[in-house]
Amino acid sequence: MIHWLQLAVGTLVLLWPGRAVARALGVAGAAESFTWSLGLVAAALAFTFAVHGSLTLTLVLVLVAGAVATPFAWRRRGAEGHGPVWLAGLGFGVALWPIAGIVHGDALFHLARMRKLLDFGALHLRTVDEFKDGGLHPGYAFPLWHAWLALVGKITGVDPSVVVLHESSLLTPLAFVLAYELGRVLFRSRALGVATLLAQ
Repeated sequence: MIHWLQLAVGTLVLLWPGRAVARALGVAGAAESFTWSLGLVAAALAFTFAVHGSLTLTLVLVLVAGAVATPFAWRRRGAEGHGPVWLAGLGFGVALWPIAGIVHGDALFHLARMRKLLDFGALHLRTVDEFKDGGLHPGYAFPLWHAWLALVGKITGVDPSVVVLHESSLLTPLAFVLAYELGRVLFRSRALGVATLLAQ
């Protein structure tokens, strides 16, 4: 339960800057907010790599962006909340938590990259290579997802292995809302939004 609350706080801290920017721009849906959240982390991480900074710099840049956008966000009306969809996603995420198991298989690769981002000071793309002088993994040349996990770990102080195992449970409610919004917008129907969510 403690880890769930810690990860929830860490995830919300990372989601808030994107939400604030999206609301300040007048596009406050879940998809827009999440896109801006990832975009801010990506931009801050790119700057960190460019100046060979640490992950602390990435976190500070993301939080500063959120702080700058927040006064403008309060002036805008928020998008509809999709309360039942959020609750269904929360319930599903809670159900996923106990079946996460242990870190194994490909998750070990993700955990290793996350630990490098957390522990190394002068970050650049070559810092997170799989092997010394081994070149970048083509699918993860820019480690955005690993940085997200590492930032949640940095904010909360939770062991990286716990973050790798359970962050997906915390993001399940958001995944539910994104699937629902996709169907609702695409088919212009709430019922088909629910159908899209169920299909997903």
